[in-house]
Amino acid sequence: MGQRATQRAGEPTRPAWTAGLTAAGAVRRRYHRRVIRQIDRVDLDVFLRHAELHAKESGNGTTIRFGLREPSAPFERDRIRQLLDNGLAAGVGSPGWCRVWVDEGPSEMRGHVGLRAHAQAESRHRALVSVGVLEPYRRQGVAAALLNAAILWARSEEALTWLDSEVFGHNEPALRLHQTVGFTEVARLTDMFRIAGEKVDDVRLTLKLRDE
Repeated sequence: MGQRATQRAGEPTRPAWTAGLTAAGAVRRRYHRRVIRQIDRVDLDVFLRHAELHAKESGNGTTIRFGLREPSAPFERDRIRQLLDNGLAAGVGSPGWCRVWVDEGPSEMRGHVGLRAHAQAESRHRALVSVGVLEPYRRQGVAAALLNAAILWARSEEALTWLDSEVFGHNEPALRLHQTVGFTEVARLTDMFRIAGEKVDDVRLTLKLRDE
């Protein structure tokens, strides 16, 4: 990460913490001093710090539980880094591929959205969606902007026809968000999980990218 970031003439000044982040292949959208862009493999150290902060918020008392990972469980940085490193290098439609977009604020990454391959090769025309925003930046349009950037990119990829997402039934903000950007609820698996003694539904949502 020791490489100094360069700035083109006329570009807004990027926050100091982004020094070394690549702009290669970036999909950018500037709004309210934010930059939404696609990350590259050299960005992983910065992104993983953000991802760990987000993971620790799940079920922390102020944020509802949004993942199966236990709040007290250690963040598996090395395993996640390896998956991302391999996935970002893989072509869309290849086993294990992934792409990630982040919202860069003045002082830190505010949120992220990821697209990744399904485990089954027969579902290579579909991608799984994950999205997360840090607590101080929620209800500011960050998640919707990230999802829209990922959807726009996915529509340009001929290998993809559908986007899929799985959300806990009690996570009403996430369900509303997906529906706002065009996802449709296609299934609700009642009592799919038992988390901390509570029954949790698993909601499946899809977005069709194009007609074939």
